[in-house]
Amino acid sequence: MRKVLFLGFSLLSIFTMNSQCLENVDGFGNNSSIPMYNISGTVDVTLNTDGTVTLDLASDFMTAAGPDIRAFLVNSGGLTDQQLANTLIADLQNVQFGLVGSGTVNQNGAKSFTIDIPAGNNIQDFDKIFFYCLQFDQFWDFGTFTPFSDTTCDILSVEDENLNKIGLYPNPAQGEVEIVSDGINSVTAKIFTMQGTQVLDNIAVNGNLRLDISALTTGVYLVQFTTQEGNSNVQKLVIR
Repeated sequence: MRKVLFLGFSLLSIFTMNSQCLENVDGFGNNSSIPMYNISGTVDVTLNTDGTVTLDLASDFMTAAGPDIRAFLVNSGGLTDQQLANTLIADLQNVQFGLVGSGTVNQNGAKSFTIDIPAGNNIQDFDKIFFYCLQFDQFWDFGTFTPFSDTTCDILSVEDENLNKIGLYPNPAQGEVEIVSDGINSVTAKIFTMQGTQVLDNIAVNGNLRLDISALTTGVYLVQFTTQEGNSNVQKLVIR
């Protein structure tokens, strides 16, 4: 168990330094008026190397059904949790990720949203993920994450520029994913769960490769690419 946990920590360290920066969102349970609206399950927010931001809801994500539940990236602006729970989303600096649940969209289970940060907004100012029923202006719940900063998230630090040319398409994927390496040879890939458990090993990537992932369950995984020189890059793969 210790070895698995250490491996997970090592992968996340590489992930933070070389590819994207990931923060877990916690501290949910802020709706004291309607506790059934409170969020449970795993929620992560990731700053990607292209400047986009991704919100991942894991397969254990759950909340009460609603007509128009949406997720927002929010700057708390120094307000207390109690003040935030009583503030309209329109009165907070926010960027919308998208629709989490509605009368026709099941709010529970795995979902992934990727957005651009609009001009005039600084990602370092944001520290909350809000869930909100936009149709009725009803607060649902929010969680907190450690804001991205220059000292904790160096997304420009890559040991091997060639590894930047490797991509996973489509992502999110279902059944099959293509590893596109832009002509780079002698790269191996391994796939791990977010807890550090290895699920696929020693995948030889020579050129482009179509990989069967139908045996993997829905969720977020880490794909570690390694060159002959020992340089590594880790990318996130979302499986639906």
